[in-house]
Amino acid sequence: MFTKKSTLLIAVALMAFAACKKSGGEEVEGANFNRSTSAAADLRTWPSLTSTIPSTINGGTFVLTNDRVWILDGPTYVGSTGVLQIEPNTLIKGNSSSSRGTSYLVVTRGGRIEADGVSASTSIVFTSDKPAGQRVPGDWGGIIVLGNAPVNQSPLPQIEGIISTEIPAGYSINYGGSDTAHNGGILRYVRIEFAGRDLGNNNEINGLTLGGVGNTTVLENIQVSYGQDDAFEFFGGTVNAKNLIALGNTDDDFDFDFGYVGKIQFAVALRDPAVHSVLSSDPNGIESDNDGASSVLTPRTAPILSNFTILGYSGNPSGLLNGVRFRRSSQFRMHNSIIAGWNNSGAFFDGPQVIADITSGVAQFRNNAVQSQLDDFNPNPGAWAGFSNNIPSLIGGSPVAFVRLVSPFTIANPDFRYVAGSPAASNFDYTTLPTPFFNTSLNYRGAFGAAGSARWDAVWASYQPQTNPY
Repeated sequence: MFTKKSTLLIAVALMAFAACKKSGGEEVEGANFNRSTSAAADLRTWPSLTSTIPSTINGGTFVLTNDRVWILDGPTYVGSTGVLQIEPNTLIKGNSSSSRGTSYLVVTRGGRIEADGVSASTSIVFTSDKPAGQRVPGDWGGIIVLGNAPVNQSPLPQIEGIISTEIPAGYSINYGGSDTAHNGGILRYVRIEFAGRDLGNNNEINGLTLGGVGNTTVLENIQVSYGQDDAFEFFGGTVNAKNLIALGNTDDDFDFDFGYVGKIQFAVALRDPAVHSVLSSDPNGIESDNDGASSVLTPRTAPILSNFTILGYSGNPSGLLNGVRFRRSSQFRMHNSIIAGWNNSGAFFDGPQVIADITSGVAQFRNNAVQSQLDDFNPNPGAWAGFSNNIPSLIGGSPVAFVRLVSPFTIANPDFRYVAGSPAASNFDYTTLPTPFFNTSLNYRGAFGAAGSARWDAVWASYQPQTNPY
C-alpha cells in the first residue's frame, strides 16, 4: 500500500493538492479548506481514509499524501538516509494509546523532514488522536530533529526524552558535529499540538526539539500549542527561525542550551491560565543556558533574538516565573521585544558570568519593554554596557495597560498588534542586527505591527486546537 513516488510525481501532487485525489478509479475526498481570515479556528474537512506511518523510514523518500489522515503510532524514526516528505494540507495524529509506547517522531542525523505547508491556507497539522474536548498536553510525544551542527558537549550527546529500548537497531539519537550548514529539511506552516513527554529529572520531549540542527534548515511559521513541556528547545546548532508561536505550554516557551548560536525574529508566547504551569516547577518565557554546569565551553550559547512578544497572564501570574531567564553562563542578544504578565521578573540575569557578559557588552538586552509583578529587571542593571534603552513598567501594574495591544490575552482569538500609546510603537533600534536575516526596516518592537496591518499568523495558526474538528 505504501509506495515511493518519483520527483516528478511528487511535484505534480503538490501542484494538485487542492483537488480531489483518486484511488482505484474512485474519488477520495480531500481536505477542503473552509476557514475565516482570522487565526482562531481550523474548520477544514479532513479525509476519512487513514494510514499508519512506518516505524522506520530509511534509504529513500516516504511521502505522506494529503488524501488521507496519517497516524503516528509509537516511536517513529527517519534514518540517516531517509526523507519524510509531507504534502501541504496534511493532518497527522499521534496515537495516544499506542501498544508500542509513546508516539513521537525522530529525524536522526543525515535524515530530513520536508514538511512544507507552502501557504497559510494549506498548513500541516500534527495533533492528538483524541476527539475535540478531550485533548490534553502529552497525548503524544512531539517532533525531534537531529543534525551535525556544532554543540559544546563532548562526547556528542544523545537527545533527551527517549528510552534506550525504543531506539531501533542501527539507529542513533546522538547529535552534533562540525557542519554549521547542516540541512535537516524544512518545517514551514506547521502546527504541533498536545505533544510532550516527561520522564522526570529534566528528561523530556518537547513540542519541537532541535539538536545540532544547521542553518540551511528552514524553520518558518511554526506553532506549538498545549505541550507538556517546552514549546521549542534548541540544543546547540546554528538553525535560524522566523514566525514562531508558543501557546498554552506548561514549561518554557523557548529554551536554548549546549551552544545554540542561531537567530530568531518574530515570535509570540502566550500562557493559558486554564492549563496552569504547576505542571512545571520552573516555567519561563525564555530559558537560556550554556550547559547544566554553567561552564564556558564553546560554542557559548548565544542566540540573537528580535521582535518577541512574551506574555504570561493578564491577571495574577502566580506560578509563572520569569519572562526571560538568561543563566548558567549563557550569552545572548535580545532586542525590540515586549515582555509582560510574569510573576518574579520580566528579565532575570542569573549568575555571575551572565552579569559579567552583559556588563561588558558581550551580551546585550536592548530596546525591550518589560513588565512583571515583583521585578522588571533582576538584578537592577545600573550602567551595564549591554543594557540600554529598555522601558520598565510600574512593578505590579496591569500587563494589559502596559502592553497596549489589540487583544493579547484573549486565548481563543488573540491579536498581538499594537494600538496607540503602546511601547511597541517607539524606542526600537535595528542598526546593530545582522542582515540579511533580520528585517531591519521595521518601525515597531514586538512580534506584530500596528492594528490594521497584516498579521503573519493569519489563517495558518489556530488558537482553538481543543475544539478544532479533527
